[in-house]
Amino acid sequence: MPPEQITASSKYSVKRLMMIAAKLAVTGVLIWYLLSKVDLAKSGEHLASFDVGWGLLAVLALASIFLIASVRWRIYARALKIPLGKGIAFRIYLISQFLGQVLPAGIGNDAVRVWLLARHGNAVGPSASSVVLERLTGLIGNIVLIAALLPLTFTYIDDTSIRLVVILVVAICAAGIFALFGISFLPHLMTKWRSVAMISRLADIASEARRASFMLKPAATAFLLSLSMHLTAVLAAYLIALGLDLELSAEACLALMPIVLLLGTLPISLAGWGVREGAAVTALSYAGVASSEALTLSILFGLSLLTVSLFGAIFWLFQRRSTVLTRVNEKKSGNEAALQ
Repeated sequence: MPPEQITASSKYSVKRLMMIAAKLAVTGVLIWYLLSKVDLAKSGEHLASFDVGWGLLAVLALASIFLIASVRWRIYARALKIPLGKGIAFRIYLISQFLGQVLPAGIGNDAVRVWLLARHGNAVGPSASSVVLERLTGLIGNIVLIAALLPLTFTYIDDTSIRLVVILVVAICAAGIFALFGISFLPHLMTKWRSVAMISRLADIASEARRASFMLKPAATAFLLSLSMHLTAVLAAYLIALGLDLELSAEACLALMPIVLLLGTLPISLAGWGVREGAAVTALSYAGVASSEALTLSILFGLSLLTVSLFGAIFWLFQRRSTVLTRVNEKKSGNEAALQ
């Protein structure tokens, strides 16, 4: 390997290690802070009295979210001419969710999806674009839902400073999305900043996003699927609240949980742990939910997600076994051909 490539690889490894360390630090600090502020004995009591039946319903609801997400992803994959069957899309999505939970923080589930698509013979560029577009549609759906529910949300949140923070977060996310799509309409900016690798890649994705999104029916379908996913996630949280026998109404859950889910997607901690719990404790306090109860709800929500993703581990193991058997058979056939 040339010295230049070795140097570049070393820099990438150092950067990834620093990212992992930063996420570990953020997760650790947030969890430590929450544990120091929450009555753990009460949280333990809530866990012990949890009705597993409601938990199973929550797991089923979250499993349906993964299924819907794979359908949404397939819409963009087909728009970008990537052959992706329904079954394969769902399996890859579950595998990516599992590996995204257990692999180091520098390797996200999105990267796993791109890698698995590439292993099926698809080009990396369009594969990455399909994943980014699927993610962006999810973010857009979340932002639109939060914006539509702001009047309801603000009936619970009466703190002016917190209201401004919520509006600012929604505005920043919306501005970022509009900026990304706007790049594709400004060729002179795309040309000017091509030397910057990230801008160049974003420009390519923006162009592909514009082409894919201009197919109105698929884009509208993907958006509606996103809304249904976020509403189902809120339903899952409410089912867990019922299992914990919390005094949390469906209306309050609908008003506050979308914000928690949005903050939980921020890539600053390990699989959202710590951030989601802190957001839940803060947000649900405006509905009169105790911090120990909100923490327990958020932990069970995360564990439910992890439970669903474990099915991805099964698919991953079967896929690896199938790959190994294929290689063994190919080697055996090659040896037999050589002997003849």
